[in-house]
Amino acid sequence: MLIFVDMFRIENTMTVNLHPLDELIAIETDARAFGFDWPDAVTIIEQAESECLEIREAILQQESTARIHEEIGDLLHTAVSLCLFMGFSPDETLMRVNQKFGDRMAKLKKIAIDKGYSHLRGQDFKTMLALWNEIKHRDEKDQHDDKL
Repeated sequence: MLIFVDMFRIENTMTVNLHPLDELIAIETDARAFGFDWPDAVTIIEQAESECLEIREAILQQESTARIHEEIGDLLHTAVSLCLFMGFSPDETLMRVNQKFGDRMAKLKKIAIDKGYSHLRGQDFKTMLALWNEIKHRDEKDQHDDKL
């Protein structure tokens, strides 16, 4: 486990049970305090796009699962970097997306059932995407109406 003291990483033989996200935040914070930081948010987004391309290439090239796993980890790291750079808490960001996704899935299930689907297993992606976009459109309309 790593402990951060005076901007220097030191090995610690004590077991500290940090959640992996908390450990990444600590490492990222330490790097930024040391001066290793992004110049702007757009550069971080470009890095995320690059990581997506690397994941896609690794999948298409049928590279090892370890390589694909590593690239997905790089993408997650980049997303955490963007949260921190923008002054957002990664934990709060995850809580918000969990709430948003959970709410949308509950609505999607209701609409799917109303349309005669008992589940979506075996349905083509086009059908699932149409249901998702219907919910997303309703949510965006509701948000717009709430602002009026």
